[in-house]
Amino acid sequence: MADFTFIDFFPAFADREYEEGVQGWNDIFGDPLLEPAASVGVTHVVFTGVLMVLIGVLALIARRKFTNRDTALVPDGKLTVAGFFEVLFDAILNMMSEMMGEENAKKYFPLIATLGVFIFFGNVMGLVPGLYHPTSNLNTGLACAIVVFLVYNAGGFIDQGMGYVKHFMGPVLLLAPLIFVIEIVSHAFRPISLSVRLTGNMTGDHLVLEIFGDLATEMMTIPFLLPIPFLFLGLLVCIIQALIFCLLSSVYIGLAVHHEDH
Repeated sequence: MADFTFIDFFPAFADREYEEGVQGWNDIFGDPLLEPAASVGVTHVVFTGVLMVLIGVLALIARRKFTNRDTALVPDGKLTVAGFFEVLFDAILNMMSEMMGEENAKKYFPLIATLGVFIFFGNVMGLVPGLYHPTSNLNTGLACAIVVFLVYNAGGFIDQGMGYVKHFMGPVLLLAPLIFVIEIVSHAFRPISLSVRLTGNMTGDHLVLEIFGDLATEMMTIPFLLPIPFLFLGLLVCIIQALIFCLLSSVYIGLAVHHEDH
């Protein structure tokens, strides 16, 4: 049986090929790493595995502090892995508490905190020479966004039962059919919005670093100096994009589980 690619079904995308022959679809979903002829690359999959190993190692390092009762509540006098996670998790929990209340914040904290850590370190990986940033791939962002989409809708039904459907109807019964269609389209667009925002910003951020890195190599005797300001700017973008993803995810969950919001 012949192998069909995305281009076979949507030939209009064939016009988006680069001069080197790389398909536009590959440009969106990542260049192949293990199989050059593949329609969708797996580079992001490999480096997502690297990212998970990195997070696991950092978690084990941070865990050592909390296994000892005497040191668990004592603040570190310097920046440590455990201290970093404490500050990050405290900020995320406070943000969620403002969005959905303390009880729901604690309930959904593991999801949002995991997304925050995964996206932040996934973004930062692209700032390290020789590493790839999996969050600049649409597959990675879409996977995270779909998880949020499923969780907040499931949470809405668990919290309110079939009454959650009223959220899609609007306050005016006569306009309910129209509002229902609009709400369904709006909710279906949320995963796309989350993933495209993350992918687009991280791709653009690291493209700027690459351009100025190449420029520095050609024009300067000390080429690593020119990209330094853009590395700091890139770090800021990494933090902001992780924050925005967690913030919007918290908003969606809060709207779904709060009775008074409907």
